[in-house]
Amino acid sequence: MREEDEKKLRPGEEETAFEEAGISAPDGRTDAAPREEEQSGGDYFADGEKSGKKKKKRRRDMTPEEKKKRRKRDLIIAGSVLGLIAVFCSVCAIVSYVGYTGNFDYIATVEAVEYDSPFTFIEAEDSDTGYYEFVASSPDDEFRILHLTDIHLGAGPFSAQKDRWALDAVRTVVQRVKPDLVIVTGDLGFPVPYASGTLNNRREIDMFGTLMEELGVYWTVCFGNHDTEIYSLYNREEISDYFEEMDASDEWDKFLYREGPEDIAGFGNDIILVRHPDSEDVQIVDTASYAENVENTHLTQAMVMFDSHSYTDGDYFGIAWKYDNIHQDQIDWYAEEMDRLAEYNDGAVVKSLLFFHIPLREYGKYWEEYKNNGHQNTENVTYVFGKAGESGEKSFPGVDEDLVFETAAEKGGQGIFCGHDHYNTYAIDVKTRNSAGEDVVIRLEYGMSIDYIAYAGISKNIEQRGGTEIKISPDGSFQSRQRPYQGEDNAAFM
Repeated sequence: MREEDEKKLRPGEEETAFEEAGISAPDGRTDAAPREEEQSGGDYFADGEKSGKKKKKRRRDMTPEEKKKRRKRDLIIAGSVLGLIAVFCSVCAIVSYVGYTGNFDYIATVEAVEYDSPFTFIEAEDSDTGYYEFVASSPDDEFRILHLTDIHLGAGPFSAQKDRWALDAVRTVVQRVKPDLVIVTGDLGFPVPYASGTLNNRREIDMFGTLMEELGVYWTVCFGNHDTEIYSLYNREEISDYFEEMDASDEWDKFLYREGPEDIAGFGNDIILVRHPDSEDVQIVDTASYAENVENTHLTQAMVMFDSHSYTDGDYFGIAWKYDNIHQDQIDWYAEEMDRLAEYNDGAVVKSLLFFHIPLREYGKYWEEYKNNGHQNTENVTYVFGKAGESGEKSFPGVDEDLVFETAAEKGGQGIFCGHDHYNTYAIDVKTRNSAGEDVVIRLEYGMSIDYIAYAGISKNIEQRGGTEIKISPDGSFQSRQRPYQGEDNAAFM
């Protein structure tokens, strides 16, 4: 039957026409009469016949026997789901245990750094200043710092292999530099579940601390934004307490963390000092000789650690990249302590290097000036080394203005070292002027990151991975150079 003829059929003629044509009606019937259910307007599915799928019977309409069967079925489904979750968790736990313990087995094979440091370490409670101090054996000794940042250990079932790579990178760079002190500027860990498979942000600390003790070098750490996420098992105060506990223990006898003043923002705001003797006649080899000869020495350098905090403006998970700044009470503390140390140092300014995680806004500001001049030096900005590897050559500082840079210019600051932006490795010298009208040069320098897991695909990139060696001269000046994990070192200190 043609389509146009089918369209002309009147109501009631459709079934007869299909029967005469020798085919079934559209619903599969050959009889012309509609079903009783259709005539009466009743439920087409009342007799349990179906078109598509069977209507689900409500529990309240079930017989006791049907309810019992339904409960049994639901329990089987729930048990199966829970069983699968339990199996998944068990597999993760096994993988985590094997990977975690395997990395500790690797750490146990690490050899200590062979380096006879010319500096004597003085505990804070034994020092004149109340801070940790390193005292040179002679007026000509140079102090060596290794700046590491963004280690990003996961310490979970998903990150065991990449953790091993990170541990090996740290080991390699530390053994190459042989530093007197290692300073880690944040993001030691990355307890983010999708990357590491754990929320336990103490596991990474234990792994890294054990490695550093095997290496046998003094070290300290500043907080980064990832060290204590809002969903981590331990908050910042609890991790700080654990740091202090390990600092006081014999287990990590070269860990130099202190919580810092209780009346200012953050945790880990602290200073470590370098001291030199005034002449070759002064010999300091232990705490007793320090107490006898400290008046014949002078302070050479202050390494100042800040907590640059984490997220702000309600960006609790860091999705909008709204980062906090160093707070004004921390800046005031720094200024007051530098004044106090200058007074202690017979009025001579104690030069300082500042270490923290999140960069200042000045990093982006002065790099833009350099970039907009065709990547050529300007009157105020001198390129030193490294590259702006983040997309668009951007930096990701705190959202507000602060006075860290200006205060450093007033109080003997020479260099500022941070991390956070893993592909930025540049150093630039910035000329500014203090309130006395004096020209001051402050180096803004990114550390080389170690990260293998936080940035997508970063495990395959190598140019940004390594550390920065900082050499402090007896006159308090400093030089730095990059020490990459793979590839050639910078030819000379800059």
